Amino acid sequence: MYELISLKLKCPVCGESLMDDSHLVDNESSIMLNVEMAGKKGEIRLSSVYGSYNYVTDIEMPKGEVAKFSCPHCKNQIISDAECLSCGANMVPFYLDMGGKVTICSRSGCKNHIVEFEDLSIALKKLYQEYELGG
Repeated sequence: MYELISLKLKCPVCGESLMDDSHLVDNESSIMLNVEMAGKKGEIRLSSVYGSYNYVTDIEMPKGEVAKFSCPHCKNQIISDAECLSCGANMVPFYLDMGGKVTICSRSGCKNHIVEFEDLSIALKKLYQEYELGG
């Protein structure tokens, strides 16, 4: 059995943590965002577990529709000019607490995402420390 890695994300606009310890998804702290889709506004909590596409939301998110995500702290929309290589929708970037960036597709149902580290050796060291892994 392997250990699941939970990523901690921050808003790329204001730098505030997006982690919500009071609402778990996949038994880990969730990533809390405001979401707008098809004229409806609500909240979404994304799984922080790397490789999981699970989420909990209070609005309907039809597959194929594009969502707008915003920070619950500064209220700014989180978006980039980069387009998804799978479906063409805009990508949504978040900063990693350990340095680097996670970018997800804004289209509901698209599983395209990118994880980039500023310095891989520092990120791995932090992962080993946080998860008490040998190595």
